[in-house]
Amino acid sequence: MYDEAFRDIRNLYRGDASETGRSRSVGKEDVVRWSVVGGLNLTQTFDRLGIELSRDYAAGILTWEFCDVTANTLFGVLTDLQLDDAGPIDEPKMFWKFYLAFDHSETVPATEAEHVAREEILRFLASARLAP
Repeated sequence: MYDEAFRDIRNLYRGDASETGRSRSVGKEDVVRWSVVGGLNLTQTFDRLGIELSRDYAAGILTWEFCDVTANTLFGVLTDLQLDDAGPIDEPKMFWKFYLAFDHSETVPATEAEHVAREEILRFLASARLAP
């Protein structure tokens, strides 16, 4: 699931289209498709995305800018899915850790944002016993 989701997120970030034909931003249709592909419910899908994106960021594979845009975009999709009552979506705790790391990093001077996000992500991965 993550490989497909990452490919779509990366393509959309670059301005290309996703498998659902969307362009410019991840949408509800994309997340629902990833959920089906992964055999996961929506909560599990968001949590898996939070974990894998955090691991890739901690490993230096992803940039702060990419993860910040992705965190904000996925937060918007999660909100839309909850408002649309698309199905049972419990609080995706692992996704929230990813989202909040980047949300918090937006509140510090730009020169410190990447350091703050990285520290938050490493703390999250360590507390959840997830290797980067």
